[in-house]
Amino acid sequence: MAASARRAALIAIWGGRLRRGLAEGRQALLRPGPLTAAVTGAAVVGVGALWYRGRLDLPAGDCLTVFAKKNDDEEAEKLSIRKQRFMQFSSLEYEGEHYMTPRDFLYSVMFDHIERKASIRQLTKKDINDTLDEVTKNKNGPTFFRDLGDKGVISYTEYLFLLTVLTKPHTGFHVAFKMLDIDGDETVDKKEFFKLQKIISKQDDLRGTTSAETMFQESKEEDSGINTTLQVHFFGKGGKKKLHYKEFRRFMENLQTEVQEMEFLQFSKGLNYMRKEDFVEWLLFFTDTEDKDVYWKNVKERLSAGENISLEEFKSFCKFANHLEDFSITMEMFHLAHRPVKLAEFKRAVKVATGQELSDNILDTVFKIFDLDGDDCLSHGEFLGVLKNRKHRGLLEPQQPGVQEYWKCVKRESFKALKEVWKQTGKNYS
Repeated sequence: MAASARRAALIAIWGGRLRRGLAEGRQALLRPGPLTAAVTGAAVVGVGALWYRGRLDLPAGDCLTVFAKKNDDEEAEKLSIRKQRFMQFSSLEYEGEHYMTPRDFLYSVMFDHIERKASIRQLTKKDINDTLDEVTKNKNGPTFFRDLGDKGVISYTEYLFLLTVLTKPHTGFHVAFKMLDIDGDETVDKKEFFKLQKIISKQDDLRGTTSAETMFQESKEEDSGINTTLQVHFFGKGGKKKLHYKEFRRFMENLQTEVQEMEFLQFSKGLNYMRKEDFVEWLLFFTDTEDKDVYWKNVKERLSAGENISLEEFKSFCKFANHLEDFSITMEMFHLAHRPVKLAEFKRAVKVATGQELSDNILDTVFKIFDLDGDDCLSHGEFLGVLKNRKHRGLLEPQQPGVQEYWKCVKRESFKALKEVWKQTGKNYS
């Protein structure tokens, strides 16, 4: 899978300095003299000091590469991964602000990148009003976003909110609703809904956006003077309606169902059943791990051709993924007790976490893929890592690396530089 845009943006600035330093080292090595080693060392260490001072956010396994111009990199560096995904998929602009259509949103959660062939559409106030007329004509259902297509306007704040709706169980939303429900009638008005978005965003464990950025976006949305798809859908064009929790819960369920159906059709190639290898491809789609080859080796050796997974089985697994935090706690208890996770224990842990059972067909598939040691036990650490990336659709912020990871990268780059020099001087480096 191609590296994310943010990763490229973050490493470009310091990567350029490292490569320039190593280039100087190469030239020094080609020139005989006692200063050769000193120049090379100074180039690497000097750039290393610059890197560490800048605290480059470099994920493990990546080397420093220049991808774009410096000015673009410095601008991109300020953006979270999710903001970059939003900017890449948004196709509308109004008064300098980018917006998504419902189609854009669906694509943004199904794919990790898109090659946009058409230019951004510049909207007028009339365009927005005409577009939102279509929203009032469409009823809430499991095809709501598909029915709207490009007839809708979704802000960045709403994009974050919708991402959270896709990745959280309903209980957290109900609690947030009750926090704002002064009258006890389980309804909120438009102003309270903005507060609900803020509360939900703060609960979001994948957030790469700072609280200040989120609050700034919310204040801009409240002051923008334009309605959006969600605002009109929940509160009407006049903004006077109230939103009842039952209606909101139905909206959440429908959105999750719609995205699940879209993803199922995407990987089943439009058929009613998904092959098990297609299910594994879906599961690993947003995962960038060294174990991918092992997983696919397990697919080849342990799964038989023609074995399928139904849409209902797929939906049940997605519901389980949204309870990942509860399942993680259960797995941690097994780890602390030094107990292996056999198939029966895995099945019981899923039931405890979600309140429902996964089919033996799904359980058997997962177990065969994530039994990395061949001991009939789940390698639950690896499974949780893959599932977390799948659940958050590749939008998790990478961990801040330490000095050790930097020097690993320097070692790789230095060795490549030395091989190049030896090759040019005719020395054997094999």
